[in-house]
Amino acid sequence: MSKEEQDNIVNELGEDLAIASVITEADIINKYDQGQARIIVQRNDFLVPNLIQMINNKDVLNLSPDYQRRKRWNDIKKSHLIESLLVNIPIPPIFLYESDLAQYEVMDGQQRIDAIRGFIGNEFKLKDLKKWPELNGRYFRDLPNRIQRGLERRGISATIILTESGKNTEEAMDIRQYVFERLNTGGEKLNQQEVRNCIYASDFNNMIIKISRDDLFTSAWSIPMKEPDEPQKISRKLAADKLYSTMADCEIVLRYFALIDIEQFKGGVKRTLDSCMYNNKNTSEEKCQIMKIDYLTSLQIAKDIYGDGLFKLLGKTGDLNGRRSVPLSDAVLLAVHTNKKVAKDLISKRIDIVEATKSLLLNPATYEILVGRGNTKKTITERIDMISNLFKEIIK
Repeated sequence: MSKEEQDNIVNELGEDLAIASVITEADIINKYDQGQARIIVQRNDFLVPNLIQMINNKDVLNLSPDYQRRKRWNDIKKSHLIESLLVNIPIPPIFLYESDLAQYEVMDGQQRIDAIRGFIGNEFKLKDLKKWPELNGRYFRDLPNRIQRGLERRGISATIILTESGKNTEEAMDIRQYVFERLNTGGEKLNQQEVRNCIYASDFNNMIIKISRDDLFTSAWSIPMKEPDEPQKISRKLAADKLYSTMADCEIVLRYFALIDIEQFKGGVKRTLDSCMYNNKNTSEEKCQIMKIDYLTSLQIAKDIYGDGLFKLLGKTGDLNGRRSVPLSDAVLLAVHTNKKVAKDLISKRIDIVEATKSLLLNPATYEILVGRGNTKKTITERIDMISNLFKEIIK
């Protein structure tokens, strides 16, 4: 390789290579001695009543920080944890992050803590116990007093990442994210949206979560409405909702922002969604509020046009009362976004638009474009253009 070629490669790599080339062993030792990238931890044991008291004081322990996955354990899995406590089987320690002095976030162990809190609070009955089948069907209040006291004296080990780990707010956030990623490489596997929620904690991610719990959105996708105590406490109905528990609702919202500029689509849907989260990780709270209004405005217009048939395929009666379709929702919302200036005209022609949409869904060729499995840039563009052109044709 000639010197000229080497120089070109160095220029292409830029500062990354230049920085790497001047790092010495002394620099590495100095980094270690100064404690850079070294996490300060403390280990505590909490009795169950102490832990419950911390959970109930939201100023002390945040059970559901935004980067956490949503609660997914069913009553059987929760009951098995309680049985482990009853027979004194050691359970893994929980990990807490000290976000401020004596204020903590749960980084790992959310499902376990929530199961203990829920049982002590008489929120579910024990079921499917193997060693203690006599207790199946009982709430905490139904247990003999001696067993209640036995549960309450169980200790829960906790490893706490102290606030001193980060020298400033930005470094503290990086450490929190780094530790959370490492802790969640095992256990129950995270899906792609849960991973995004973990590693791209930001105002943009918070906005997506807020939209997903807005009444307009939950109504459109038949997800139980937002509850007063969320996310610390959720109903069984909401916990059982698959769109909510898997964060599929958040991915639906994310698709809108990722596909608005279809020219940025590269490498498939997953990569495009990841890129959208990455590119918006520093988007300001003010800009996110504008983006939220844009999304909800598009959704409201779509609702005004399609009514109860919003995002639905044809049912047995030939009306828009079948299952909901995510690809169809992409097409409708993004077509509305493109034609927002003529929203009043679209709404005034809603009956014609609904009938025209039904015709597209009846035709196998156009159905395949609107609802088919194709998720390439070409097929998504065709999908959006088909609904957008339908709108324009009807109101021209």
